[in-house]
Amino acid sequence: MASDPKRHLIGIERFASGQEYTYPRTVVASFPIATRNRAMHGNRIKSQIETIRDQFELQQDQEIPEGLVKDDVIYVEFYSAWGFELKFEQLHSDSRGHYQILKISKEIRIQNEQEEKRFRVLVMLSKRGIEHFLVKVENYLNLTYRNLPDGNPLSQNLIANLEEIRLATLQAFWVDIDSYTFPDSDLEVWWEVWFRRSTYSRDKTDQQLEIAGLSFSPRELMFPEHVIRMVRGTARQLASSVFLLDSLAELRRPQEINDFITSERINYETEQEWLEDLISRTDFVSPQDSENVFVCLFDSGLTHRHPLLFPLIDGGNLHAWNPSWGLEDSANNGGHGTGMAALALFGNLTDACASSVPIQILHGIESFKIFQSGSSIDKELFGIIYLDGITTVSISNPHVKRIICLSVTNDGLIKSGRPSSASSSLDNIAFGNAFEEAEPQMVIVSGGNVLLSNHGDFPSQNFIQSIQDPGQAYNVLTIGAYTEKDRLSRPSGYTPVARLGEMSPRNSTSAMWEPQWPNKPDLVMEGGNMISDGHFLFSHEELEPLSIDKDFTRRLFRPFGGTSSAAAFASKMAAELRTTYPDFWPETIRGLMIHSAEWTPQMLHGKDITREGDRRALIRSVGYGVPNLNRALYSASNALTLIAQANIKPYRMDNGVVRYNEYHLYEIPWPVEVLQDMLFNQEVTIKVTLSYFIEPNPGAREYAKSFSYHSHSLDFKLIKENETPSEFRRRISAAAEQEDETERPDLRDEDWTIKERVRNKGSVKKDFLKTFGANLASRNILAVYPKAGWYRSRKSLEKYNHEVRYSLIVSIETPILEVDIYTPVENLIQIAITT
Repeated sequence: MASDPKRHLIGIERFASGQEYTYPRTVVASFPIATRNRAMHGNRIKSQIETIRDQFELQQDQEIPEGLVKDDVIYVEFYSAWGFELKFEQLHSDSRGHYQILKISKEIRIQNEQEEKRFRVLVMLSKRGIEHFLVKVENYLNLTYRNLPDGNPLSQNLIANLEEIRLATLQAFWVDIDSYTFPDSDLEVWWEVWFRRSTYSRDKTDQQLEIAGLSFSPRELMFPEHVIRMVRGTARQLASSVFLLDSLAELRRPQEINDFITSERINYETEQEWLEDLISRTDFVSPQDSENVFVCLFDSGLTHRHPLLFPLIDGGNLHAWNPSWGLEDSANNGGHGTGMAALALFGNLTDACASSVPIQILHGIESFKIFQSGSSIDKELFGIIYLDGITTVSISNPHVKRIICLSVTNDGLIKSGRPSSASSSLDNIAFGNAFEEAEPQMVIVSGGNVLLSNHGDFPSQNFIQSIQDPGQAYNVLTIGAYTEKDRLSRPSGYTPVARLGEMSPRNSTSAMWEPQWPNKPDLVMEGGNMISDGHFLFSHEELEPLSIDKDFTRRLFRPFGGTSSAAAFASKMAAELRTTYPDFWPETIRGLMIHSAEWTPQMLHGKDITREGDRRALIRSVGYGVPNLNRALYSASNALTLIAQANIKPYRMDNGVVRYNEYHLYEIPWPVEVLQDMLFNQEVTIKVTLSYFIEPNPGAREYAKSFSYHSHSLDFKLIKENETPSEFRRRISAAAEQEDETERPDLRDEDWTIKERVRNKGSVKKDFLKTFGANLASRNILAVYPKAGWYRSRKSLEKYNHEVRYSLIVSIETPILEVDIYTPVENLIQIAITT
């Protein structure tokens, strides 16, 4: 980028118009159906349903302890045949609730060297629900109902693919089956109990738990279709209490705090002189200024009496979830929250101390302590703790623009990228659902550290070990780690493990997640390196960022690396962006950081990004790369960035059917003459980033399209070379009708680099293409359009009329410094503003 920084050009939403959809004729994909002997198979399924009916009647006659409630329902599991799916929508009734899907599981086996899958669906049935499925199987058996156009019996697409229907046990509700063993029947543990919100009664549930001798937290975590409670007891106690209610939906293992990585100490003889010099060169903002941007640390507390922090951090901005913990940093080995605060303010202290230039810090620090070393949080959901955190700091400083930074990840495996109660809570906070009249929030989360010990572990183990909960949240900016630290000052017989610009040995990835979940991490920043003796791996103080020690009377500084340092650096960058552009939404700040990022040469080494597998491996290990603060802050004469912040109403109700409502068509102000003349045969890069926040709806039913986690999805398309505007509009309507997001879009003429099938995960989409100026001159029409989400598919929740926000960032860049593409566009925008 040229050295003439210019503010980004905002307000291009003036160049957008809302367009109604013209629905094309859609082609319904065929649904594979198992070949069956109709009579034999139908009678076998009928017999299984009749057994379920008999069990239902038997349960109604069983006596239960006084005070307990037994609702008139039974839980069963529907199994598909191997190699076939089920018609999930036929196993769920929204209108009357007599049969409700609670959980969908996918099982995989290898058969004849080929991978096969089948589905298990946990369903709640009332008596009328059982009768409903008996009618279904009778229709399948009765030849008089053989009146479909193809001559097949009614209900064939459901019954034929069923292999078995079983009575469910309590273990069927266990979501974490691939990660954790279901607890023994008489082992007392904490459980995350998920209830269906539509039938949940707090009073009835509390009474049921008390009579069964279970202890529980009074707090609830609310989502559109679930209420989550923390309950302590045995599986046997749960089976005799909540299993009798009609509201039970899922059981999960609660999250636990992960240990922080410890490092060797740095022994500097002149620490005090360095500190005094650093303080003397620093211009601090007033910590009392409520209009400032604050980085709010959800961490282990903060020792603000450290001499580097004391001038900047007001003790009134320190809070704790549990007042008995105190406010000080409680983490071992030099602390954690204290070191995070220093990095979020100053960046790497190695660079700050080595420099002689003045330092100006325009943002402040808040702390909400969510963790006390040596004290377990036995009875509360971390999602509730996060909500308490944002509520507390919002009451304390109601007008502050804040960046929430969370680097205390949960010690729990993420099943294939599936949302948890903790990650869903962060999505709610970012969306603006933390409390009534809450604003959307910028949330930054560390991806969590990989602990390597053997020389051969890097990088293979990094691709196996998952990003930690809650880093899978859609709306948060998940930060991984790379490193530029690859040199030791003295020969030692050890060698750095990662090369300059490569993924850090501590970086975790989403390489093993199922493809429907977001690409994580979003970005990578400095997380330090490790050394190897050829057999084992070790930390080394020279290959770590430098921060401060909470025990400042004994040591002022300490090495501080991993994804925690990377998250702190990202928070600093986000705060500086919000300070420069106070009117930018959190969605825009996140988008700008991702928009500015690039992959290093080492990240691209050995990768063929024309191959989809290499692109996916790249983006699921290092995200979109390393962000650049200068590029995120400013445009230049030869590097133009345009920004829109807009609202769109994705869906509408039309004669009882929820349909797509509108898309936004942008005729972007373009430097046409410059592109056609000075850049006619010169390479030009166009980059587009679309950032928005979704409203979460968690639950273990993600294999059914109608139970999507995200409220809505948005995407973008750019007009092609030689494509007319009317052809482009028809293409947008056709794209929106592709309901199944697992479908493979036509890539034959797609000239983007990342491409839709890789980028279209989560709630931020970025892509770029390189072309000639002459080609780009006529390609200034871009559409932002909606895709599927539960606002549309879950009609009973009545969210189909909601408007949602998005930020669109478009940039054009040319390597020719002498070319001015900025001024012509600036003039066009000024004309639009004044007319």
